[in-house]
Amino acid sequence: MIMKDPYTTTLGGFSKVTNYLFDAFRGPDAEPQERPPDEVADMLTEAIPGLDINQQEEPGFEVITRVDLGERPEVQRSEPVTQEEWEASVDSEGRIRDPQHLKNRIFRGGLCHSLRREVWKFLLGFYPWSSTQEARRVLHRSKTDEYFRMKLQWKSVSEEQEKRNSRLRDYRSLIEKDVNRTDRTNSFYEGEGNPGLILLHDVLMTYCMYDFDLGYVQGMSDLLSPILYVMENEVDAFWCFTSFMDEMHKNFEEQMQGMKTQLIQLGTLLRLLDRTFWNYLESQDSGYLYFCFRWLLIRFKRELTFLDVLRLWEVMWTGLPCQNFHLLMCCAILDSEKQKIMDERYGFNEILKHVNELAMKLHVEEILCQAEALCLQLKNCKVRESWCQSCLPRSRDPLSVLQSAPSFSPSRNGHIRNGAPDLYKLAYIS
Repeated sequence: MIMKDPYTTTLGGFSKVTNYLFDAFRGPDAEPQERPPDEVADMLTEAIPGLDINQQEEPGFEVITRVDLGERPEVQRSEPVTQEEWEASVDSEGRIRDPQHLKNRIFRGGLCHSLRREVWKFLLGFYPWSSTQEARRVLHRSKTDEYFRMKLQWKSVSEEQEKRNSRLRDYRSLIEKDVNRTDRTNSFYEGEGNPGLILLHDVLMTYCMYDFDLGYVQGMSDLLSPILYVMENEVDAFWCFTSFMDEMHKNFEEQMQGMKTQLIQLGTLLRLLDRTFWNYLESQDSGYLYFCFRWLLIRFKRELTFLDVLRLWEVMWTGLPCQNFHLLMCCAILDSEKQKIMDERYGFNEILKHVNELAMKLHVEEILCQAEALCLQLKNCKVRESWCQSCLPRSRDPLSVLQSAPSFSPSRNGHIRNGAPDLYKLAYIS
């Protein structure tokens, strides 16, 4: 288990991943030392589209790349959106009057629990924000029929057929194992023969029919569980889950491009926010951020209490204040722990153990405040290049790393391509 032997469990699973990240950050032949300013500028320009730092040196001039973060503002959260607010936001035909205002309110305070079953359908794209109540009824009838047609596909497969369909057989086996260990302390899923477990199983099996190429990958039950808990209905849960999976799909694909990209972006942000801390992580062979893998893969599902996950996800689903707000959540958590990590001189094992032991000790409202403060700080951040003789500063917006997901090709030595999916999956299983 990862807690008993963090070094063997994690490093063994991430040997190829870390080699890929090493190549991506430094280049395969580079020494583990701080890069010169022009290379830092080049790295930031590639990872943060729009930064466009001038790297052309001229005789007699020295390019100095400097990051001025400025002060970090204080942020306060609001109360959740109430039933009265929601009703006031809907017109006589059921349209949402001002979706952007409502999203802003949800980002600032979340939702009271009684609203989640309805509002999550909008946040997750099952219902269009501009739809009328009647249009939603028609859509729901159509989607209900479509769901049960797909469900019938796997329900009607005979034992003889399944014996000749190894992929479906493997999907079913893995789903049954994961369902039996997903949120079993939650009243919705606890006990044997619980109806919630049956629904969880059926929705995941139906998703295999919806996207047979991806099928089922461990971790997807963690993403479905809170949605099913809120919806209490397999049809609504299924379509909300498929929308969530549209966003999370790359995390679970064989090449796991989404995970590679996010780890690289996160590394860029950490270096931008605190170069000293980043250098310390690298000095302890921890600059590959393997300890953030589970955070990113299932969006903090196993790090927070169940109710805090509901709050966090609905806030992130607003898409505010930037597309990759979850990366700032990672930065906020690490920022709060960095002093202890450095003061105690934690090494590879200790860093991994410390971060894993944060699970269920984190407070979502505090993290949301810190993550938003980081976002505001980055919005005001200036990355300057000064020509030492002419003193001509220019500013760029580094926040664009949070607005895009640039693609990265596998390294020249083929890391990640060979056997990586299983290694990734092993990395967060407990």
